[in-house]
Amino acid sequence: MGRILRWLELSIRVDSESAEAVAEVFHRFGHGGVVMEECVSVSPDGEAYTVEREKPVTLKTYLPANRSLPRRKSQIAHAIKLLSLIRPMPSVEEREINEEDWANAWKSHFDVHRLGSRLVVKPTWRSYSPQESEVVIELDPGMAFGTGLHPTTRMCLEELEKRLKPGMKVLDLGTGSGILAIAAAKLGASQVVALDTDEIAVKAAKANIKANGVKTIVVVKMGTLGSHKDIPERFDLILANITAKVISELAQPLVRALAPSGVLIAGGIIAERLEGVVQTLNESGAAVMEVLQDGDWRTLLAMRK
Repeated sequence: MGRILRWLELSIRVDSESAEAVAEVFHRFGHGGVVMEECVSVSPDGEAYTVEREKPVTLKTYLPANRSLPRRKSQIAHAIKLLSLIRPMPSVEEREINEEDWANAWKSHFDVHRLGSRLVVKPTWRSYSPQESEVVIELDPGMAFGTGLHPTTRMCLEELEKRLKPGMKVLDLGTGSGILAIAAAKLGASQVVALDTDEIAVKAAKANIKANGVKTIVVVKMGTLGSHKDIPERFDLILANITAKVISELAQPLVRALAPSGVLIAGGIIAERLEGVVQTLNESGAAVMEVLQDGDWRTLLAMRK
């Protein structure tokens, strides 16, 4: 494949209830994942930033200006039109950009920010002097999902910090940029397996894991549960920050992969899809212990019955 010099950026601003469905469309037909930008305001807290949430979400995807462009645009337009029959949506905005702008499109809204009591997410291009107790995650997400700004990622990181004990084996399903896997390793996990079905995400995660010095702990693989025979059969902690649909589809293998006292932290669930996910997990042998919420997003914690 030759070098791509021009890209078409597609963006749409929707409420958080529509974000999951639009993200699935963009992920399926776009190139290299989805950029999800919340409408946020940030207030300084020392050198790190604490994020205050608002509802609107802007989603972006990028199409290479090659032969596939008309087909991809048509597929996205058709899918968004179908979604708008269920919930009104604005039109998709288009903007032509060059390769350099494509590579840096997600950087403008990503600054140093603190999550939980100790975690600090720092873009690789920013400088930051951590306090002694802080755990710093160096991140260059590229076009892979996962900066820690979205409510689903924040909730997963905060629960991970609370529940991870040194020596645990962790699975990060749908690793994206690798942010959760890196946090798990830096918080004391003995082994972390990070899986993703997107080639761009796998590449970004591997680079971030190397930059954070946790290559001996975290293994990144292309694929999903059941596609690798050499990964541990049981995990003490499973992170699945994906979508309600995928969590439901993988409910049985997720429960099977939990150690007897293991915990599943499942995020990326919009409020209206929560009941279906809870029912599917229950039918698959899991008991939901707690449901966390942030705006219209839900994150659940479950154990094997």
